[in-house]
Amino acid sequence: MFYPGYQQLARRYQKEDCPHGNKPTSDSWVTIEKVYPPQDLVISSLLKSYGIPVRILRREIPQLPVSIGPMAEVQISVPADLVEEARTLLQQAVEESDL
Repeated sequence: MFYPGYQQLARRYQKEDCPHGNKPTSDSWVTIEKVYPPQDLVISSLLKSYGIPVRILRREIPQLPVSIGPMAEVQISVPADLVEEARTLLQQAVEESDL
């Protein structure tokens, strides 16, 4: 059972209710890659070096010293307006590494 006032709390955090309207919406960031460590560090540093902001989502469990399988997967997200540029940079990097 949910907290009785959860709908009012959820509404409070919607974009139109935030002062200045700058709370990011769920669709303002797009996941462009799902990779495993240490590839996530390489990709995020490449994108950041070109001035593209990056968000990384990890599903780590602090009690376990090692993550394997789906728990080790890392999602890399960029702003929706920079998706094409980020994918182009990643594709160029893959093509250069294959040479």
